[in-house]
Amino acid sequence: MNTVYRLAALLLASLVAGCFGGNGTGTLPAAPAPTANVVTVTVDSGPEAASGQINHAYVTVKVCVPSSQTCASIDHVLLDTGSNGLRLVGSVLASQSLTLPNETDEQGQTIEECVSFTGGQTWGAIATADVYLAGEKAVKIPVQVLDDTNAGAPPPAACGANGTLIDTVAGFGANGVLGVGVFAQDCGEACVSPATPLPVYYGCSAAGTCSAENAALAQQVANVVAQFAADNNGVIINLPNLVNANGDASVQGELIFGLSTQADNMLPVSGLTVLGADAKGNFTATYNGAATALPAFIDSGTDAYAFNDSSIATCSTGAFVGYYCPAVAPATAFTVNTGVGMYTASNTVNFAIADPNTFVVGAAAFTDLAGGGGSTTFTWGMPFFYGRQVYFGIDQRVSGAYTGPFYAY
Repeated sequence: MNTVYRLAALLLASLVAGCFGGNGTGTLPAAPAPTANVVTVTVDSGPEAASGQINHAYVTVKVCVPSSQTCASIDHVLLDTGSNGLRLVGSVLASQSLTLPNETDEQGQTIEECVSFTGGQTWGAIATADVYLAGEKAVKIPVQVLDDTNAGAPPPAACGANGTLIDTVAGFGANGVLGVGVFAQDCGEACVSPATPLPVYYGCSAAGTCSAENAALAQQVANVVAQFAADNNGVIINLPNLVNANGDASVQGELIFGLSTQADNMLPVSGLTVLGADAKGNFTATYNGAATALPAFIDSGTDAYAFNDSSIATCSTGAFVGYYCPAVAPATAFTVNTGVGMYTASNTVNFAIADPNTFVVGAAAFTDLAGGGGSTTFTWGMPFFYGRQVYFGIDQRVSGAYTGPFYAY
């Protein structure tokens, strides 16, 4: 125990004894009620404007103009542990008559951002908002408003050039994205002071001309959880197993804020695999005994196990074109996950790869769905979450005996 803390505790004890006479006859004030720190997670077919989604976990987020009662509750916001920060589709905010104030740089220009996701990039202004989830509140934090109505400055040529802009509800299959990964900001120190600014944050003039610029940590889109007054060191996602192995219409679980801060979010004292992550948020995964370990992460925003295996056939027709369709299904596989940095535990995960053509038509939640994710990464997507509690420790935040960034299950 820290010496300063012990002295402070002794001083507090003496003050309490003085207030109550030290004779045991006084009554201590009741402890404050714990903060409500749980929100419902729902896997379903998506918002009305983008129905038919699969393995998308959604939450509802309340956002407000800072220091006001002008608010809106936005449903079907994608829960994404592979990114950091809140991003909301501009037209969805407009439909709720909510206009968030834009952030500006030192020259008075609007700050906008280009962010890469699987399938494309987002573009839109950085605004500030008060954000509420359960009983937790993040005050006046930077969020991104995805410019699906072309109301702001046009994106620079580099943004969207290597793919499509996915600023719309249909593009994300969601009304927004809540990134609750293992970092406090979406870019961090890499965007603060490089000699040549990264093509991430831009200052945009009134005439619509945008130039890449550095962004202080306080200006960057922030992991909402890291900005809470308490329960701000990580999250737990708790989803049940599916009832039907071939797909359920919907699944409900929990997003729990904080790690070892309240009775409902304590880290298990045994049986927990803790995987340290590097500066990119990766541990390593060795697939089926391969000679080379791949960078890996656990991502609720990816609908399948995503990895490259050229020996498995892919679906060429039907609703699951591009996903794996093993000739003999289910195919079996295993991967050894190994932490990096402070926590280097290894754990073998055995999993199956289904033929998605056997899935229930119209269902939204599927186990054993896999697809090609490129040859350089291994992504544990949504199927990994069913039937598990998965823990995410935020960088430099202490959670019991551990310090982030880490993943655990």
